[in-house]
Amino acid sequence: MIKTLIEGFVLGISTGTICLLTCTPVYLPYLISEDRSLTKSFGKVLEISIGRFLAYLLFGAAAGWVGSSLPQQQRTLFTGISYILLSLFLIVNTLRIHRAEKACKVAGWMKLTHSAFLLGIFTGVNFCPSFLIALTKSVDLGGAVSGIMLFMGFFAGTTLYLLPLALTGLLSVIGTVKKLARIASLLIAVWFIWQGGINLHKAWKDTQATIINPMAKNYSVYVITSPQDSLFAASLCDSLALFYSEKPRLIQYTELYPGQMVFNPQQTILYITASLWKPQFEQDFAKNNYVVIPAEFSIPQAINFLQTYSFKVSKDKGFHWVFNQH
Repeated sequence: MIKTLIEGFVLGISTGTICLLTCTPVYLPYLISEDRSLTKSFGKVLEISIGRFLAYLLFGAAAGWVGSSLPQQQRTLFTGISYILLSLFLIVNTLRIHRAEKACKVAGWMKLTHSAFLLGIFTGVNFCPSFLIALTKSVDLGGAVSGIMLFMGFFAGTTLYLLPLALTGLLSVIGTVKKLARIASLLIAVWFIWQGGINLHKAWKDTQATIINPMAKNYSVYVITSPQDSLFAASLCDSLALFYSEKPRLIQYTELYPGQMVFNPQQTILYITASLWKPQFEQDFAKNNYVVIPAEFSIPQAINFLQTYSFKVSKDKGFHWVFNQH
């Protein structure tokens, strides 16, 4: 366990500059935006650190216990929500300070932003490069305790870079600097809202998509060809038969008439020789899974490519791939 703790600390030290670049634009305006002594500034940095520490422990334990990385779709959704919550925190904090200075009544819920603990949590779960490296390492170790130990060390290493930020709180005695810090905080909030919206939109689009593995065994396969490509098509059929549960069926057409050919888009893949293919067929076959392949193309190379990659497509469209002749 000590070894894991040290590994996390070294990881934090080695990637701490990235943390500094990521978090300083958020922490700096927050620390300068209202009057604070050096002691209070260190106290705020400590609160932020405690929030980060809790977030790191929770994610470290979850990653180590589950033993698998967070899927990209969930990561994008979580990051988008985190960005927007962080933006709201910064905006409400600026409004709270402004109302307090004007001797206006501050709503109780707005006082939550006086605690930097929440700020630490929101920035602690930000999927920045350093955090993702630590998360991946925690997954590789396996076990909740190992994940916690790694993130404890990671927290200690990265915190060394953030502690000097407390000194910037001394600038809060300068009125102009405080105003600039508040404006900066609002601008950063707008940027995070924008980024959060992008992430949420991307996560929503991912829910509207499906992943297709073109060499999945359960597909019904048709090889559609013209007479001049029949030898190539027969060889393609024989090669594909090694990978699919159902033997591919060879269909010869002198012309391709999509409207007359009815296939189940979810269960079928069409291999079409390039001599048949015309640009106008793209719309007619949009819902089908198809591969267009020239007769002179290397069959092993094509199969190796299709075995290697999966493809994300809209739920109302199929997988489409056209191999280049050159």
